Amino acid sequence: MMQLRRRLRFLFRRAEFERALDEEMRFHLDMRTQENMEAGLPPEEARWAALRRFGNVMLLKEVMREMWGLRWLETLWQDLRYGLRMLRRSPAFTAVAVLSLALGIGANTAIFSIMDALLMRMLPVKNPEELVCLRTSVSFPAYKKLRDRNQSFSGLAVIRFMETSITVNGEAEPAYGQMVTGNYYATLGVNAVLGRALSPEDDQVPGVGGPQGPVAVISYDYWKRRFALDPSVVGKAVTINGVPVKIVGVTPPEFFGAMGGTDKPVDITVPIMLQPRVYPVGTTALWLNGQQGSELEYDGSDEYGWRPMIARLKPGVTMAQAQAELNVLFQQVLAERAGSAMDERRQRENAERKLELTPAGKGLFAMVPERPTALLLLAVMAAPGLVLLIACANVANLLLARAAARQKEVAVRLAIGAGRSRLIRQFLTESVLLALMGGAIGVALASWGRNLLLAWISNSEFLFLRAETDTRALVFTAAATMAAGIMFGLAPAFRAAKANLATMLKDVGVSARAGRRRWEPGKVLVVAQVALSLPLLIGAGLLARSIQNMRSFDTGFNRENLLLFTTEFLGSNKPRSGALIKEIGERMVGIPGARAVGLSHPPGMVGWMKVSVEGAAPLPEGEMFASRFLAGPGYLEAVGIPLLAGRDLSTRDNENAPKVCVVSAALAGKFFPNTNPIGRRLTFPRPGADYQAEIVGVVKDVRPWRGAEAKFSRTAYCPILQDLPASYLTLEVRAAGNLAPIIPEVRRRFQDIDRNLLLDVKTWDALTDGMQFDRIWLSRLASGLGMLALLLACVGLYGLMAYSVARRTNEIGIRMALGAERGDVIRMVLRETLWLVLIGIAVGLAASQALTKIISSMLFGVKTTDLATLSVATALLLGVALFAGYLPARRASRLDPIVALRHE
Repeated sequence: MMQLRRRLRFLFRRAEFERALDEEMRFHLDMRTQENMEAGLPPEEARWAALRRFGNVMLLKEVMREMWGLRWLETLWQDLRYGLRMLRRSPAFTAVAVLSLALGIGANTAIFSIMDALLMRMLPVKNPEELVCLRTSVSFPAYKKLRDRNQSFSGLAVIRFMETSITVNGEAEPAYGQMVTGNYYATLGVNAVLGRALSPEDDQVPGVGGPQGPVAVISYDYWKRRFALDPSVVGKAVTINGVPVKIVGVTPPEFFGAMGGTDKPVDITVPIMLQPRVYPVGTTALWLNGQQGSELEYDGSDEYGWRPMIARLKPGVTMAQAQAELNVLFQQVLAERAGSAMDERRQRENAERKLELTPAGKGLFAMVPERPTALLLLAVMAAPGLVLLIACANVANLLLARAAARQKEVAVRLAIGAGRSRLIRQFLTESVLLALMGGAIGVALASWGRNLLLAWISNSEFLFLRAETDTRALVFTAAATMAAGIMFGLAPAFRAAKANLATMLKDVGVSARAGRRRWEPGKVLVVAQVALSLPLLIGAGLLARSIQNMRSFDTGFNRENLLLFTTEFLGSNKPRSGALIKEIGERMVGIPGARAVGLSHPPGMVGWMKVSVEGAAPLPEGEMFASRFLAGPGYLEAVGIPLLAGRDLSTRDNENAPKVCVVSAALAGKFFPNTNPIGRRLTFPRPGADYQAEIVGVVKDVRPWRGAEAKFSRTAYCPILQDLPASYLTLEVRAAGNLAPIIPEVRRRFQDIDRNLLLDVKTWDALTDGMQFDRIWLSRLASGLGMLALLLACVGLYGLMAYSVARRTNEIGIRMALGAERGDVIRMVLRETLWLVLIGIAVGLAASQALTKIISSMLFGVKTTDLATLSVATALLLGVALFAGYLPARRASRLDPIVALRHE
């Protein structure tokens, strides 16, 4: 340790040590000189004798420096200073190399930040690795039994998310909230930064909560956005869906909810006992026997399914042990209600039911395998990796050219005794310097690229991401930077170190041999760049074609000038949704600039349901399904679905009239292939009472709003007023021309009806684009990376051809002196360029067929072998590459033969 301290002091206080070393050596020389003089030698001879006996002073100093200092660190510092001087002497080379690396490293860092937020970041809670999720739906009473009887969890909480309207000081705005059991924050280990978190005392009485009445906790972001970080917010009353609640706390700024960094940030959290008042909606409830249930009865119902549930394992308990215990308890809970009106089949089904536990430390989203976004990001992680490879190949090419230009320097250093390992270290040091500069700029570019990606990805109703360049991203950037520096620096370093000293010291004949090697490393790297760029361009083209195909595909709807206004009936508005729907239908008549107005719930098909049809042709059990869709008067006209037979739905089809429906031609053809369906009856089974309706009309087939991939649907359009209460309502407005004046007019009319009715406005195209947002952002990402790869590849090609022309200046001068025309010189250079590009395209086309299979599931109306896309991508790459090769070719053709002959 003392020796290390002395070496470090020598490193940072070298001048002081040098003075001490000079004084020490002077002392010994003086002493030896004095001894010689005392022996009878004259002073001058005594001095020379002392020096001869003392030896080489400079060598002794070097030995002492090595003993006192850290030689390897000094050598590294010398290499760094020399490398910086060399890079400053070549600003154009340095700028191109650094920018290429910055683009490659920045793209990879930006994607890594997104991946980290999506799949790797742990929840900012206490010991997140102890959290698990119960993914099986159970009733609320069953949850309470599991919570109270288990021995594996220190806490088991229920979460239910909700869209809300929060009114503060008379101003309402939409927000995203959640209802949780009182032990939610204690289970997660999250404390409030202001006030307190919810507790079990706040979650006791249905509709009331606890002793303090209805309370809520808000997020830090919502506190900042809505209350400007006012510390007096605790105790303030706000209204959630018409229900007054008191704010009792604010969560930490890094905590967005148990879903992690991939779902909507939760603005407000209330006890789950407030659900009957703040969110009385039962459309997502699941009965234990698999059917849909009614409103929750907290004091006894076993028929309402809840999910998700999040739990914390006790210390020492594994997830396998907890799952084994929970499944035993679950069967006991099911057995306690086996004496109810269950048939034998349902009892057998319940006996086979299991509770599924999955890790929840990264958030609940990370455990939902059916969402494709995570897999898509895993797939596109390879794309910026290809860009980084192209950037490294680009810089390696530049370094190879630069190393060739520095042959004389290398030869001189070898001739005066420099070791080849020292030369390799010097070249690698310069490569790492370039990589470090590229990495530093890449971090800045990554921040911009990450924000752009977040805007693309999060601009949807299905995925919300919050990502930042944190410690993990910086570590990744550092690793990518060092790997890139070593990767592109090795080839030039070893090539320079292995060069023949005698050959390098000769002046004659170098250019005569230049360019003769057909497969020198620079050309191989250019071929690789072209081959890596083409799959990215083809992938971007295929995705762009898919999006265009979906947007232009005929779904049966008339999407031109169609606006959708969606509102949700929350809180006190839920029970009176029928009256609101009637009033909305009446008040929306006569909107200026509107050709037709209709109502629906929701804006599209609701999925397949089992159906029985009176007088229908016998069909297999698996084909007795249809879509049931709630529509109001004017809907079919507003969305442009023509009536083929019978009548349309009208205002007289209300709750007091006999139930009717209008069916699609596909449904009529399936169940009544040779008969008139008008007057026949359909029956949709559902809890309580089956829904029976008489067919009064037949309309043209359409595809569901979920996308053009769906087949023409067998659909029954049922009057919305005959199936209340409703949770959502969509107003469809067909504009005669300009859409802009209609939006404020509709908003005004909704506000006149009820100020708490919040509207979400979309065009039909925006709605369908939202359903294919994964294709859209993936296409944008692939396009951006493809253009970046193309740019880097062409810069590399330009650099190689410019270097080739410079090396062959003498040869070109001889050719022109012997009668070659300028066109001949251009064709000679372009021929070499074309040869390299064509080989790269051939390799790239083969590789693209393997790589595009990754996105094959995202394609619509186009195959991975689509000739038009392959041709356009190839032509684009070939054209840009030839332009990059033409520039040095034109410069070569303008050389003066006499000047060229004097080049060497």
